Amino acid sequence: MSKRPRKHFLTVSITALAFAFTTGCAFLTSPVSEPPRYDQVLVYDRPYDYTYLKTVEALDKFPNWILEETEKETGLLVLRNTQFGHLFDRDKEVARFRVRRVGPRQTSVALEPDSQALRQGGEFLSRIDATIAQAAVAEKAMAHSE
Repeated sequence: MSKRPRKHFLTVSITALAFAFTTGCAFLTSPVSEPPRYDQVLVYDRPYDYTYLKTVEALDKFPNWILEETEKETGLLVLRNTQFGHLFDRDKEVARFRVRRVGPRQTSVALEPDSQALRQGGEFLSRIDATIAQAAVAEKAMAHSE
């Protein structure tokens, strides 16, 4: 091989390496979007027992999730995802909720901080809110019919 083709090959190789390195680093430095955090706290003018029961009712039939644990005394509700891609994924998606007394007739429901980045976090909270709202409408309708 003469010096000229070798020099040309070396120049092309170095240029290709430099290009690959700089474009590869551009991907590493680009901002990675974080999943949304569902840190809303739902507050209801309802007694604790009522809110806890309606929250259980809302989450009990959520598709691909099972209600794994309920502790009424501490207000903890734990859901586990039954759909997973790999054997090693099955323990990863767990949603933990906390129902708390805010006042004598006021209660709050929220996702625990370690569960706030779940993809379905917004759906969970919306379902809880809708279930409690529907129950309130049904109560008002019954009160007016009596």
